[in-house]
Amino acid sequence: MSATVPGRATAVDVQVVPPDARSLARRVVRPILRTWLRLRVEDEHHVPSDGPVIIASTHASHADSMALGSALLRPVYFLGDQRLTEWPLLGRWLPRLGMVPVRRGDRDSDALDQLRRLLADGHAVVVYPEGSRSRDGRVYRPRSGVARLAAATGVPVVPAAVVGTHAVWPTGARPRVRGGRVRIRFGPAIAPPVATPAARRVFAERLHDELVELSGADRADGFAPVGGGNG
Repeated sequence: MSATVPGRATAVDVQVVPPDARSLARRVVRPILRTWLRLRVEDEHHVPSDGPVIIASTHASHADSMALGSALLRPVYFLGDQRLTEWPLLGRWLPRLGMVPVRRGDRDSDALDQLRRLLADGHAVVVYPEGSRSRDGRVYRPRSGVARLAAATGVPVVPAAVVGTHAVWPTGARPRVRGGRVRIRFGPAIAPPVATPAARRVFAERLHDELVELSGADRADGFAPVGGGNG
């Protein structure tokens, strides 16, 4: 379940059901996910309780979106592979929990347009600036999508580090039935950059620094391989 920016994804033409904070899906599934992940959340006060916000998170596992979606009282939206909706039991609930189904394609413009519309309506949106899951635990350099999205919408960006999800749901493997210990730490919001290449680069460098510090992981100054590389 990856809200990658940018990723080669096209938004699927389906109705996105707003994940109301008191909806049955959230009241039932959120406690289950928090228990499965043994979730510990730090400094969630940095995420505003209402209004548009971009949550820019580290990314190591499909379980990251589950963790972020269950960490906060306010609902969040995230992009996710359309194939996840075909999962037994949980799949049909994912759009009601905030997943915007996308189809892997030739462009990411449709998916970005969907995120812009959600932000314009005052929602919280999760993105993964590295553009792919990290296979080695390092935090890779943000790609340009998150800076472009923030500049285009004028929405602040809250950095977040999700730690422990790779052990819960390793790349290329099934999720662990017993779950594991996951920690999420949020940092202070970063103001959106102005829409110039230089300002977006400065923004991306600051975001990278914040994600490395929040996660306590090693820094990778290159970009993550598209698709996370082999394996």
